[in-house]
Amino acid sequence: MVYNVNYFTFVSSNQIKMENNNLELNESMDIINKMINNAKSKLADDGFLLIFWGWNVIAAALIHYATLKLNIQHGEYAWAILMPLGGIISAVYGYKQGKKERVKTYVGTYLSYLWGAFGIGMVLTLVCMPQYGVKVTYFMLMILYGMATFVCGGILNFKPLIIGSLFSFACAFISNFCGEMDQLLIISIALLCSYVIPGHLLRSKFKSEQHV
Repeated sequence: MVYNVNYFTFVSSNQIKMENNNLELNESMDIINKMINNAKSKLADDGFLLIFWGWNVIAAALIHYATLKLNIQHGEYAWAILMPLGGIISAVYGYKQGKKERVKTYVGTYLSYLWGAFGIGMVLTLVCMPQYGVKVTYFMLMILYGMATFVCGGILNFKPLIIGSLFSFACAFISNFCGEMDQLLIISIALLCSYVIPGHLLRSKFKSEQHV
């Protein structure tokens, strides 16, 4: 009788421990999911930046392309004007959004480091343009666009960003077989697929979920 009581006590305690472990595991998964969803919501709000930078770079590339086609000089100034202007607008927007953000998550921190590294890589690539030339620079930029959106899409489990990044990689590869002028069109396609379309989809998805 004592053996049976001890046995049932042992089994019950093990079951309780297993249930507690399952509860802790479920709670941990819920916390992780909430962190990801919070980061997604933030990026959906900040989807403005994906969309803005996508169209900003596309505008610069197409203006430059049009001036080359029409034999208008100094079309490259579109980059010199639009990129710093975009940086100022992004800094102001990021500062305002940062003041609204009350809670920081690990996922949000990872994304901040990701885009920070991307920004540093992009600046260094552009600074080295005179040494390596336009063709290599545009190739590297499309690789950077693809890497950033691929990792970001993986962190957020958002497939349009991952698919868009693959288009950017493909455009980078194709650009090797094109002239410098055609690269301006290719980089526009890369930004449309990896930034603009996923940015609109992400923003639209979470705006609709907020109304459910």
